Amino acid sequence: MSQTNTNIKAKTSDPDLVELAGYHSYKDLSKDTIFKVNGTKFLVLDTRYEDPTGLDAMTVQNLKNGEVSIIYQGTQGQKKNGKMDLLTDAQLLSDINVRQLEAADSYYVEMKEKYDSLGGVTSVAGNSLGGPLASSIVVKHPEDEDNLRCVTLDPALLPKGMMDPNKEYKNIINYYGDNDVLTTALIGLDLDKRIPGERRDISFGFPFADDKLKNLGPFHTGFYGDNEHYVVAGEKINVAADDHIITSIWTGEPLYSGNTERIDITPEALAKLSKAMIGDDLSVHGKYTSIDSYMNKSQSLVEQEGERFTARLNELQDKIEEITESHFSHPLFKGMSTLAAPILLELDIWIALLGKAESFVRSINKVLDSPPLELVEHIVNIDLNVANIFEPPRELLSQFKENIVDLLQGFKQLSEHLIPTLLSGGKQVVEDVFVNDLNAHYKIVNQNIEKVSKHIELFNFKTNFVRAEMVMRDKNLAESITNKGSLLAVAPSMLNSSGEPLTESDHMLVGMKLGDLILDESIAILTAFGNNIIQAVVGTLIGIVSALEGSLEATILQIKSKAKIDSVAIPMDFLGLYSNLANKVNAIAESAIAPLEEITGTLGGVRDGLTRVFFGFPNIVNEFKPFLQNAILDQFKLAEINILNGVSSSLHGELVLLFEDIIYQLSEHKGNSITALHDTSQKVKADLETVREQIERITFS
Repeated sequence: MSQTNTNIKAKTSDPDLVELAGYHSYKDLSKDTIFKVNGTKFLVLDTRYEDPTGLDAMTVQNLKNGEVSIIYQGTQGQKKNGKMDLLTDAQLLSDINVRQLEAADSYYVEMKEKYDSLGGVTSVAGNSLGGPLASSIVVKHPEDEDNLRCVTLDPALLPKGMMDPNKEYKNIINYYGDNDVLTTALIGLDLDKRIPGERRDISFGFPFADDKLKNLGPFHTGFYGDNEHYVVAGEKINVAADDHIITSIWTGEPLYSGNTERIDITPEALAKLSKAMIGDDLSVHGKYTSIDSYMNKSQSLVEQEGERFTARLNELQDKIEEITESHFSHPLFKGMSTLAAPILLELDIWIALLGKAESFVRSINKVLDSPPLELVEHIVNIDLNVANIFEPPRELLSQFKENIVDLLQGFKQLSEHLIPTLLSGGKQVVEDVFVNDLNAHYKIVNQNIEKVSKHIELFNFKTNFVRAEMVMRDKNLAESITNKGSLLAVAPSMLNSSGEPLTESDHMLVGMKLGDLILDESIAILTAFGNNIIQAVVGTLIGIVSALEGSLEATILQIKSKAKIDSVAIPMDFLGLYSNLANKVNAIAESAIAPLEEITGTLGGVRDGLTRVFFGFPNIVNEFKPFLQNAILDQFKLAEINILNGVSSSLHGELVLLFEDIIYQLSEHKGNSITALHDTSQKVKADLETVREQIERITFS
C-alpha cells in the first residue's frame, strides 16, 4: 500500500508531526491503518507495541509526499509494560544507559533499513517521554542529520551527558506549551538545557486546572479527549496544540525563527492571503470570531456579577455574622448585628435574678424583725445590709449591659454600614468599584474587537481588489509593478481607507490587581474597625465580666457567712425559737444564693466567648477574607473569565505573529496598491496589539 518516493520535496509539516505525536500515537493504531491529519492521509507502515522496555512507537508514511516518520509514544503508565515507562522517566534524570532509549534507537535503525526504498526515515517525533526517544535518534546519528529532523511537543529531558552541550542541533524543534506544568517545571529547575534543539513556545490550553486537575494531562499531550474542544462557560475552546503553531500563509514554514523566504506578490499569492483571512475556524477572521465570542461571554459573566451586587453584599453580611458567631461559640451571641440578640434578654434575666436574690435577703431581715424573734436576732446579732451586698454587682450588671449594647451597635454598624462599603475600594459609599470598572473596560474592548473584525474584512476586501486588478492586467505585470510605480489607476481612496480608529480605555489601568487593591484596602478597613470598635468594647466587657464574677462570689460569701446562725451558742432554745429561726434563715439564704449561682454559671461561658473574639479577631478577618475576595468577583466566574481572556490574548499573539510575516512579504514594493495593502496590514497588526494589551489588563496572572 505504500508509495515509493525517493525524492521527497515537501516535508511533513510541524503541525502534522505534533498532532501525530500528541494525539494519534496514543491511539495504538494498527498496521495498514489509514488516517487523516489536518486533511493529509497517513498510512501506518509498522508498529512496535508492548516492547519489554516499555517502548511504544509506530512508523507512518505521509501519502501526500511519501515521507516516512517514526512517532514515539509518551508515558503510558497504565499499559502492560507501563511501569517501564515510569522507570524510564526516572532514569532520564540520571546519567545511566536507558534501555528504552536503546530500544528506540534499534527500532529507528530497523525502520531506516526496511524503508530505504521510500527514502528511509526522514523525521521522528514524540510527546513527553516520546520527546527524548525521538531527539536521541538525532543525537546518536549525526551521519543522518542532513536527511533527518525531529519535532517534539512538551518533551522530557535526555540523560545527563548524552547530548553535546556545544552543538545547536538545528534539525530538532521542540514545541513548549506555555501552560504545560511539567515543561514549566523543567525550565524552573534549569533542566531544559538537557533538551537538544530549538525551543518554540506556543499557547494551547490554559493554566487553570478543573476539578481534580483533570486538564493537566490532556494539555501536556497537547490534545483534549478525542481531539475535542474544551468547554468553558459554554464556549468551545480549541486546545489542539497543532492548531496553535503559526505558519506562513505562503510557505507553510513555522513563524518562530525570523522572516520566511521572500515570495513574489502574484494573484495566486494574494488568493492564498485572502483565503487565510476569511475561511474556516483557523483563518484570521475565524479566530477573531472566536475571540469576539469569548470576550462577549467574559463580559456577560462580569455583568452577571454586577446584577448580583445586592446578593453579594447580603452574602457578605451573613458570612461576617456567621464567622463571628462561630468564634463566640455561645448561643447568647447569635444575631450580633441586631439589637435583639439573646445576650440582651439574658442580661434582663440576670438583673431579675439579682433582684430576686435581693428580695430573699430582705425577707431574712423581715423574719428576724418579727416578734418574738427580735430577741433571738439581738442575741445572734445578724446584720444583712442589702445595699452593701447588692449594689456592687448591680452596678457592674448595668455597666455590662451598656457595653453589650455598644458591642451590638458595633456589629450592627459593621454589618449594615461597613461591609457594604468594602467593595468600594475604601470609599465610604456603597459601590461595586471593581465590577463597574471591569464592565466599563469590557464595553470598550468588545467595541474595539468589532472594529478590528471589520478592519480584517477591509484588509481582505483590499487584497481581493488588488488581486482582481492584477488578473485584469498582463500576467507579467505583477513582477513589473515592483519597478514601475502604481498598479491601480482607480479607487485610491478605497485602498487608503483604514477603518474606524480604536477607542482608548482609562479603565483597569492596573489590570486585575485592582481587585487585589480593593481586597487589601477592605481588609485593612475591617481590621482597623475591629481594633478600634469591636476589640475595644470586647476588652472592656471581659474586664466587667471578671469583676462581676468576683462581686457575685463575694455577695454569695456574705450571705452565707452572715446568715449562718446555727453555730451561735445560745443557753436555751427559748421554746424552739432558735431552731425555727435557723431553719428559716438558712432556707431563705439558699433561695437567695441560687439565682446568683445561676448568673455566675452562665458568666463563665460568656467570658470565654468574649475572650475568643478578643484574641481571635485577626482569625475572624482571615476567615472572612476569601469570602470578601469572592464577593469582589466570584472566584469560579473569575477563573472562567481568565480562561476566556487568556485564550483571547494568546490568539491575538498568534495573529500578530502572522501579520508580521504578511507585513514583511508586502514590504519593499514600489507599487502604490501593494504599499496601501502593506500599510493596512500594519494597521491591523497595531490594532491587534492594542486590543491584546487591553485584554491583558483584565486577565489574571
